[in-house]
Amino acid sequence: MTIGEVLKSLRLHAGMTQTEMAAGIVTESFYSKVERGVHAIDANVLIQILAKHHFDVTNFFEQISNQQSTEPYFNLAGDITYAQNN
Repeated sequence: MTIGEVLKSLRLHAGMTQTEMAAGIVTESFYSKVERGVHAIDANVLIQILAKHHFDVTNFFEQISNQQSTEPYFNLAGDITYAQNN
C-alpha cells in the first residue's frame, strides 16, 4: 500500500472525514491529494497527523514497508527518525 492508501484506510476505519484528519495541520485539499497520491507528504507532517489521531506510527510504516513498491522512498527511514526526534 502507498502512504495515501494507508492514511485513507486508517481514516475510514476510524470513521473520520478528510477534513477531520487534516484539521489544524494541512488543508483538506492537500490532504485529499496525499490520499490520492497526487502530492507527497513531509515525514514531519505525516507523523503529526498520525500522532494527533493516536494512530500507531510503527504500524503505519510497517504497512507501507512490507510491500513491493516502485516509488522511491530513499530517505524514508532517515526522515522518520528525524521527525520522531523533533
